[in-house]
Amino acid sequence: MKQIVVISVLVIVLVALSGCLSSPVVRESAQGALHSHYEYSVGWSPGLGCYERVTGYVYNAGNTSLDAVQLNLNLVNTGTGTIRDSRSIFIGPVGTGETRTYETILDGECTQEYQVDFAFGK
Repeated sequence: MKQIVVISVLVIVLVALSGCLSSPVVRESAQGALHSHYEYSVGWSPGLGCYERVTGYVYNAGNTSLDAVQLNLNLVNTGTGTIRDSRSIFIGPVGTGETRTYETILDGECTQEYQVDFAFGK
């Protein structure tokens, strides 16, 4: 009987933790005519552990096409200011009025608090 209770509690905890652990943080960033809207939230899965899931879109509000757009994302520990994980995402050319979406995962630790820093690359 004890084993059934322990297993049931473990299953309930794992199911509760398998979804999103926090509310998404929404941000905007711009560099000239290039704009990005993105959001990130903490997630957990048995295979990945704790992570930040980042989704967003880039759009060109200017009158000329932009070539070789790249995004740089850093997962920064808010307590220490150190970078835990980084990703560069190559978007490619973005035409006038065009929008491109992106998504990535940044690896974190379950016992730490993080923020995602964003920059357009060159």
